[in-house]
Amino acid sequence: MCELTEFPVRVVRATVIEWGVTIDAYLLDAAMVGNRYTGLVYQDLSGVNADGMTVVTPEVRSVRQQGGFTLVRSLGGHDHYVIVSKLS
Repeated sequence: MCELTEFPVRVVRATVIEWGVTIDAYLLDAAMVGNRYTGLVYQDLSGVNADGMTVVTPEVRSVRQQGGFTLVRSLGGHDHYVIVSKLS
């Protein structure tokens, strides 16, 4: 059996950026659905979702872009996610 033991390179690059807030999760291959994102989650701070699982964020708004990544915040202001890559 083969297990994924390393994070995708883009996720690693996003984690080294100083975002100024606690990041709740990093999303890879994310797609916008209304005001939410769905994508593959990595480093879920809550520990609920395993790396590589598909998740849906709460409603979010974009905060800023840095290094080709996008920081988004939940409308309630409590959760922050980094969009590592988007599906076209």
